[in-house]
This record gives sequence, C-alpha cells and structure tokens, in this order.
Amino acid sequence: MRIDLASPGRTAAENIELAVAAERRGWRGFWVAEATGAEAVATAAAVAARLEKGRVGTAIVPMQTRDPLLLAMGAASIAQIAPGGFVLGLGTSTQLIIEDWHATPWGASPLDLTRECVGLVRRFLAGERVTTENGRWRYRRAQLAAPSDKVPIYLAALNDRMLELAGEIADGVILNFVTVKDVEHAKERLAAGAARAGRDLSDFELMVFFRATVTDDYEQVRGRYQRELLTYVMAPVYQTMFAREGFGEACLTVQRLWRSREREQALAHVPPALIRERTLIGTAKQIRDRLARYEAAGVHSTMVVPVPAHDYRLDCLRTIDALGTP
Repeated sequence: MRIDLASPGRTAAENIELAVAAERRGWRGFWVAEATGAEAVATAAAVAARLEKGRVGTAIVPMQTRDPLLLAMGAASIAQIAPGGFVLGLGTSTQLIIEDWHATPWGASPLDLTRECVGLVRRFLAGERVTTENGRWRYRRAQLAAPSDKVPIYLAALNDRMLELAGEIADGVILNFVTVKDVEHAKERLAAGAARAGRDLSDFELMVFFRATVTDDYEQVRGRYQRELLTYVMAPVYQTMFAREGFGEACLTVQRLWRSREREQALAHVPPALIRERTLIGTAKQIRDRLARYEAAGVHSTMVVPVPAHDYRLDCLRTIDALGTP
C-alpha cells in the first residue's frame, strides 16, 4: 500500500521542504487541501516542480469555488510538470465554507452538482468544445486550449449515495476518518454504483486520508485531536457514519455542549475511542500494523498528514521519517 503525504506545511516553502523530505524517505506523492489557507493549484504546482518522481493531487478542491473549465485548466497545467502525474480530487465541501467564506452560492444538490462538474471537466480535458443549455454552469463554445487525457478524477465521498456515485463516474475515492468497517461498507456502495453503470473497478483507487502522530504518549496529542475532530463530530453526515459504530449519542452530546457554549466540556466529551480508531497515533510499528489492516481490507493507498505534538517542523519530519521506507 502506497503512502502519500497530505500537505502539512503552513507555508508554500514548508510544504516544498516536507514533500521533498517525504519523497526521499520513500513516500510516493503529495496532496493539498483547500479551504482558506494554501491555494491548491499554486501549492500543488510549486511542489510538483520540486519532486523527482512523485505524483501530486488535490484532496480536495471544492467544486463550487471554480468553474469546470478553470478546474480543467489547473489540472492540465500541473499534469505537465508533476513527474508522477496529477490527480484532481474534488468534493462538495460545506455550506459554511462555500457560502460564508467564499461568498458563493451552494447551488444544486451535492449529487447533481458532482455529476455535472465531473462530466464537464472530463469534456474539457478531452479537448471538447462545450456548450450547455442548463445546470449551474452555462458555457458557449468554451474549450481548453491544451487538453490532457491523463488526469484522473477522484471524489471525496462519505454517505452512501456519494459513494455509489463515485463508483459510477470517478477514477478513485477519498475516504476520511474511517475505520476498517467503514472501508468495507464503502466498498459495497462503490461496487453498487459501478454495477449500475456497468463499470469494472479493477483500476479504481480507494484512498484513505489519515492524521498521524508518532508517539508513545497519547496524552501529548489528545487535546489537539479533540479539536481536530470536533467539527466533524457535529456534522450530520459524519454523525451518520460514526453512529454505525455506536458513537451517535456521544456526537449529539458534544453538539449540545458546544451549542450551550460549554466549549471545554464539549471537547472533553469527544470519545478517545472515536479518535484512536480513526487516526494513526502510536509508535511507528503500531501505526504500520494498523495500516496493514486497512490494506487487508482493500485500501490501495493512503494520504497521511503529520499532526505535531510540540515543535511543528521537527514533529512533521519525525513522522515522515518514521513512516518512510525502512
């Protein structure tokens, strides 16, 4: 199972440094997310220009913040310089990020939006001249001047319908905060979507996004991970997934406490088991053993973001070194 680095750097220079260090230790790629920090296309291109053989991808770019032609332009451009290729990872993000932070309409249902966006991006990457009569994006004879047919599209998916859509139209899927049981559930839904479309998933990539800290003392990072999971615990779509393994009431308790402005109590009620089962915290051997269980469940690759305990840069480098090629 391959291990790629998910961008841990706070600046472009830091991301380049950490990505290069990871490649030297046997990590095989670099992925960048986008919310309000690093801009994904610029960061991915900067790192791609410094890697020797690794691939680069986005995990994820929200589909509402760029039109499909612009997404295709960025993807085709980075694909020209990334030595291991470029993967366009797309997602619907959240209404808070899209409407409040990016001043952009949320628009159609996530499923309709995803189907429309992926279809248009593929048409542009294929060099087609596009005219549309309906949907979110209205084009008149729009075309990508330098098309690329080598850019796979992956979808961030969590609920059953989005997982099935990924199996139907995507080249890969990106899962987040999942247990081995969640992976098995996701595989069933992906297969159902693929069967509906008459597709073979033999070339489909199933990825899991992990946060990781190499440490023998969980208490060193407990607070950091409680804060990391807080927003997910309160998100309905994640609550549904967490409830499958018995954490439904705990999620509702955290949400109630937070809304009552009992912030410290809310954080304290994020269950340790919920954290430990969905992140990689432990010694290098413990983490490798856990990754082996995911591989046995059918995960093809992982993207891992180091979560520092004390010194940001040194802790990131320590995790990169510990999980690199022996």
